[in-house]
Amino acid sequence: MAKERVQVQGLGDVAPGITPTIQRAGQYSVAQVRAAPVQAPRSKLLDLAEALGTGQQLLQQYGQAAEQEAQLFEEELARKSPEEVQAMLKQTEGELDKQVRRGAMGWLTSPLNQKRKLRAVGKLAGRDLISEIQQRLINPKAGDPQDLTERANLVRQEYIDNTPALQSSMFTQEGLNEVTTAQIEGLISGAEAREAAIAKSETLFATGASIYDKIETLIEKPEIQTQLRAGDFSFAVETLPDGSVVTLGDFIQQQWAETGAYTAKEQRELLKKVLPNMATNGMGDQADGLLLWAKSNLKFGNAKMTSMEFDELEFLIDNAAEAEEERRDKDNIEFVKNTTGEHKVQLAKLNMSEDNQITYDGQQFTDKLALDEYFKRKVIDNPDLSPNQKGQIIDNITATTQGSFRDAETHTKNLVLREAPIATAQGLERELNTILANIDIPDVYKQRPEFREIIYNNLDRLKPLIDKKLDEVLSLPADKAAAEVTNYARDLLQDEMPKIQAALRTAYDSALDTEKEQRQGVPLGEKRPDPKLPEPDEDPDDLIKLLPEWQTFITDDPQDEKSNKAKGYIEQYTPQLANETARLALDTSRYLGIGSFSPEKALNLHLQYASSMDGVFTVDVLENVDDKGVAYTYAGVAFKPKELIGNVNADKFVILSQEQLDNTDTPEGLEVARRAKEAAGITLDVYEFIRLQKKRRKQFIVDYVPMPDMYRPLDVNEELKKFIETPTPAFDPFPDILLIDY
Repeated sequence: MAKERVQVQGLGDVAPGITPTIQRAGQYSVAQVRAAPVQAPRSKLLDLAEALGTGQQLLQQYGQAAEQEAQLFEEELARKSPEEVQAMLKQTEGELDKQVRRGAMGWLTSPLNQKRKLRAVGKLAGRDLISEIQQRLINPKAGDPQDLTERANLVRQEYIDNTPALQSSMFTQEGLNEVTTAQIEGLISGAEAREAAIAKSETLFATGASIYDKIETLIEKPEIQTQLRAGDFSFAVETLPDGSVVTLGDFIQQQWAETGAYTAKEQRELLKKVLPNMATNGMGDQADGLLLWAKSNLKFGNAKMTSMEFDELEFLIDNAAEAEEERRDKDNIEFVKNTTGEHKVQLAKLNMSEDNQITYDGQQFTDKLALDEYFKRKVIDNPDLSPNQKGQIIDNITATTQGSFRDAETHTKNLVLREAPIATAQGLERELNTILANIDIPDVYKQRPEFREIIYNNLDRLKPLIDKKLDEVLSLPADKAAAEVTNYARDLLQDEMPKIQAALRTAYDSALDTEKEQRQGVPLGEKRPDPKLPEPDEDPDDLIKLLPEWQTFITDDPQDEKSNKAKGYIEQYTPQLANETARLALDTSRYLGIGSFSPEKALNLHLQYASSMDGVFTVDVLENVDDKGVAYTYAGVAFKPKELIGNVNADKFVILSQEQLDNTDTPEGLEVARRAKEAAGITLDVYEFIRLQKKRRKQFIVDYVPMPDMYRPLDVNEELKKFIETPTPAFDPFPDILLIDY
C-alpha cells in the first residue's frame, strides 16, 4: 500500500517522516521513514526533535495496534481476541486525541477524526432515511412487500443506492445504522400496531354497517314496519339454497358473532354508533326496535345489556332524533330561502338574456313557465318538506313568475279598465250594491253584517271570472278589449242576479225567524203559559182540526217532549187523513167515516195533506202528465201540476228532496231543480225557487205512507171518467188555487 510521507519543516533529514493511512474496516496504519543518523552539534532544534520523537512513538504504537486489528482478519484471528485488539485501539485513540489537543497534529490529520467525520455524515443522512421509511410504511408503493420489516429494509437499501456519500465508506453506513436502527424498529412496531388497530376498527365498522344496511333495506316494506318498531325480528329476510330461512334476528346474531374477540366496551361502543346513526337518518323508530331486540338477544362480553346501558342508548337515540329533526327543519328553511331566491335569480337572467334562453342545472330554458314548473317540481319532490312548506314555496314561485309578466301587462290592463269601469273591483261592488238596494227587503235590514257579507262574498266570487276574461282579451286593441269585458261583466251580473237575490231573501227570512223567536219571550215577572197538548181523537173531523193545532207545538228543541209528541201525532195521522180523503174523493159510495165531506172538499184536503209529505210531488210525478197536462198522486188522485202549484204555492208544496237541494250547487243538481220548477208551473228564477224550497223544508215534513193493501186497488181511468161525468156543477177536480191553512 502506498504511504504518504509527512515532512516536518525546518528539520531537514533529522526528523523522521510520519505517514497516517486509513485502511479497510476502520483499520489504521502509521508508517515511519527513519532518517540516517547525522552527527550534529546539540541545539534547540535537536531538543525540538526529541520532543517530536515522543509523539512519533505514540503514532507508532497506534499504528502497531491498527496493524494488529488488520491481522485479526487475516493471520492472527486465533491468537488475539477482539476485546484485546479494541482495548489497544481505545488506548491509541486516546493518545491521538491528546496529540490533537496539544496541537502536535492537525484535526483532520488524525485518522480517528476522519472516521468520526464520515460517521457524522451517515448520522445526518439518517434523518431523511427515517422520514422515507415512515412515509412508505404508511403509504406503500406498488410492489412493496407486505411485511413491514422487509419494506423498511427495501427503503433503506434504495436510499443508500441513491445517496453516493453513503456508498464510498463503511464509516458513513456505520453512522447511519447507529442513529436509525432503533428508530426503524420503533417505526415498524408502531406501524404494525396501527395496522392492527385499523383492521380491528374496520371489522367492527363492517359489523355495524351490515346491521344498519340490512334494516335500511326493510324500511320500504310496510307490512313489517310494526314488527321493526316493536323489536320483533322473527320475520324472514333471506332464504337459503336448502330452503331454510334466515330471520332478521338470525342475521344480526351472525354479524354480532364477528365481534367475539372484542371487549365489552368495544361492543357497547358499536351500538352507540349504529343506533344514533339510524336515528340521524330518519330511522328513529327502527332504532328503538333494534334496541329493544338487542336488550334481550345481544351480550356485551358475557353479560346481557343492563337497564343502565339500555337507558343510555335510548337517550342517545332520542338526542340524535331530536338533532336530526332540528337539522332537517334548518335545512328546510334554507331550502325555502335558497329555492325562492334561486328562482328569482334565474328568472332575472332569462329576462335579461339577449337570446331569451338560459342554462340551469344542465337544462336549457327559453320559457318562464317552464322555469316556473321546474322549480315547483323540485319543491314537490323534496321528501323533507311538509305540505304547508311546499305550498308556501310554490305560492312564492307563482307570485314571482306572475310578477315578471305583470309589468308589461299592467299598463295594458289599466288602459282597458279605464274604458270598462264595471270590470274593476269598485265598479263590480257598485253593481252588487244596486242589486241589494233594489230588492224588496226593508232598508233597515240591508246594512246588517249578514247582508253585507253576501255582497262581499259574491264580489270575491265574480271578480276572478271577470279578471280571467280580461286576460283573454288583452291581445285586442284597448277599445275592443274594453267593450268585450264590459259586455261579459253585464251578462255575468244578469245571470247571477237571481242567485244573489235568493241569498239575500234567505238572509231576510232568517232575520225574521230570529226576531219572531225573540218576540215570543216572556215579559219580566210573568210565567210562560204551558198549554196542554191535545190528544188525538178517532173522529176524522176532529183529527182534521187537530193537525194545525199540533203544528203550533213544534219547536227546534230536540228535548222538547211536547214538540216531539206533536211530531209523532202529525207523522201518524197526516198520511192516514191523506189516504182517506183520497178514497173519498175517488169513490163517494165508500163509507170512510167522513161522510159529510163532498168529493171536492175531500180532494182539496188530500192535496193539502199530500203537499206537506216528502216524496209525493216529486220531479217524476210532476213531469209524468198526459196530453191534457194531468198528473196523478201516489193515491191515484188526478191534478194539473201547473194549475195546482204555480208561483203562489212554490213555498207550500214539498217538491225537492233534501238531497236534491244539497246538489243544487252542481250543474246536474241545478238542472233537476229547473225541471221541477218548470213542471210545477213556477215561473220564478230557479234560485228563488230553490230558496223557497229550502224555506219549506225548515218546517216539519212527513214521509208519505202508501195506500194500505186491504182496500181494493183503484182503477184510475175508471174513477177519473166517473168524476168527469159527475153532473154536480160546483165540482171542480182541478182547483186553480189550493189554500193551505198551516
